[in-house]
Amino acid sequence: MEQEGRREDDGVEDEENDLKRDEILEGPIHENEAGDDGNEISQSSLLSSNSASASDSDVQDSSDDASSIGSQQSIRHISCIQEAQLSPDGTCIFTADFARTFSVYPIDNGILSETGTCTLATYASFSSANPIWTFALNPLFNVQDASSTTVLVSRRDSYITLHNALWGATRAYDTEELRPSSTQPIDISKPLASYKLVNNLTEAVIAPLSLTYSNDGAHFFAGKQDGIAIFDFEDTDSPIHTIATIPAKRNKLKGGGRGFKGWISALSLSPPSISHSDGLLAAGARTRHVGIYDPVGGGEVTHFSLPGTINGKKNRNENLKHIMGDGVSSLKWSPCGKYLYVAERHSDVLLIYDVRNFSLSLGYCAGRKALTKQKLGFDIWNAGASPYDIEGISHEIWAGSTDGKMRVWRDPYRKEGAVEPDEVVQVGEEEAPVVGTLVHPSGSLAVAACGSVVLDDEMKSQGMRRGGGLRPKFREWGSLDILGLG
Repeated sequence: MEQEGRREDDGVEDEENDLKRDEILEGPIHENEAGDDGNEISQSSLLSSNSASASDSDVQDSSDDASSIGSQQSIRHISCIQEAQLSPDGTCIFTADFARTFSVYPIDNGILSETGTCTLATYASFSSANPIWTFALNPLFNVQDASSTTVLVSRRDSYITLHNALWGATRAYDTEELRPSSTQPIDISKPLASYKLVNNLTEAVIAPLSLTYSNDGAHFFAGKQDGIAIFDFEDTDSPIHTIATIPAKRNKLKGGGRGFKGWISALSLSPPSISHSDGLLAAGARTRHVGIYDPVGGGEVTHFSLPGTINGKKNRNENLKHIMGDGVSSLKWSPCGKYLYVAERHSDVLLIYDVRNFSLSLGYCAGRKALTKQKLGFDIWNAGASPYDIEGISHEIWAGSTDGKMRVWRDPYRKEGAVEPDEVVQVGEEEAPVVGTLVHPSGSLAVAACGSVVLDDEMKSQGMRRGGGLRPKFREWGSLDILGLG
């Protein structure tokens, strides 16, 4: 059973919650310059369905006029989506939203044969009393194997919980169609296990800001302040090991001048390779540092600061201003494990690093249109063998933007300096920020998860109205769109 605990004294967890709500006051920053983004693909409006109790928006449906966009499915959420992930086997979409709801949406096998736009239905979900900060999917996820369909969830002031994302405890199912016998979503709120991450000095429960599984699915990593906790799934009481990103806090130089401090806001484990059979664990901090670690022994391989940060401080540098952000929000490795892509909040670029030399960035994906405090995710699609490198794997970077578009870079690691997008895909008619961009392993589908929070305008009726009293009034809404790629 999930247990509640006291907050950390330094209030960093509350800071994360406040950060997710900063858009209430500022709103997402939209870029109006959209004429120089490469080959833009236009797309007709998608079917939108809002709850009648939450919005008076009309439902619209139109045919698709884009040659490279096929059949589509769409659902309009009441609440702003904050994070979205695609299962490794490409069968399900997972989302966490502003309303503190975790949802699962299956992708129909016959989606590409649909002649029109239809509506997605929630397969399973649960609501949380506390904000959902992050979640991680089992890398061995297989919809045909119930023991593998697990997800880890981190919530404020709560233990880390493990859930079966598809199978509830008290429901009957049609196993052939992966559908519950009832039309209501399956309740997956009951955890399979709860993992305790506690401050030994204050006994405060620590809720990690980032989670990821080991490649074999036997362990998982949780990003906390100044460290990474490693858990064995069989041991729920405490981590089996902790990687300290800063060796010694008692030293006046904080670690004797080594390491880096700050909350670990992003984790990513590289695929196994000849030189690193268990992969390399990359950890990104809000203080604009990235550390590379051995996921088994826990030893540090190297660490480095992002451009513009010196001795742990972000400096004003006009020459680097265009590539500087406000802290790491996402990390992803290339399919070959040779290149690391780094995204920051309030940054228009994705930095590219070569695993063989982290001292300098190879270049950066420019024109991302992501100057916002919202976490805008990105995805990397494996395009097969690289025509440029015998040992390399060709790949594409798909990233969401504040203007309601997805931008695509093909093999950006081959170039230096600013790399402009090769393609721009319009998600819908609205300019809602695309917080999650996911590409199906087959390359036939792309998923765009959108979320918007704006100050309340009496002239608008879209979304759910919130706030009031001492808080500003605002509206928030989201959508989940599946695009067929020709």
